[in-house]
Amino acid sequence: MQPFEPTAMLRAFAIAFFIAHRGVKRKSLTPHGAVAASVVGFLSISCGLRGFLLLLFYLVATKATKYKSVMKASLDETADDSACRGPSQVMACSALGVMFQIIHAVYFGKEQSIDFIEKPNQSFLACALIAHHATSLGDTLASELGILAKSQPILITSWKKVPPG
Repeated sequence: MQPFEPTAMLRAFAIAFFIAHRGVKRKSLTPHGAVAASVVGFLSISCGLRGFLLLLFYLVATKATKYKSVMKASLDETADDSACRGPSQVMACSALGVMFQIIHAVYFGKEQSIDFIEKPNQSFLACALIAHHATSLGDTLASELGILAKSQPILITSWKKVPPG
């Protein structure tokens, strides 16, 4: 898929609008969060197929947020507030990834396979995008599911016990 070609942009608009609308209906996005998600989704999917990584991140993170939400609300009074994401949360989890995708689309065009020998710069940006989404998802899963831990977690950088979530 060539970045920003008309069919890619039309597809990106339809998918981004659908996901944002669904997010508001299911109370996983605020109306302003949906606007931010629409823009981010449109740009990500318009840049190429790796834009669908953002959708995967959103769907998995939303499921984790909704998982045992009643129990999480009883354990943490802010848990219910975090279930509905606003524009700042949307941008915090996606701005860097969108930047990587736009840079890739502008300088290298169509996405290709990762090959550090033949295409090191393209491969670096592709891996940076994947790593960004993996890090954001890991952080979200740790906070959303970590609060349900039966024992106190240990922070690997200091080996000290920390509060769950």
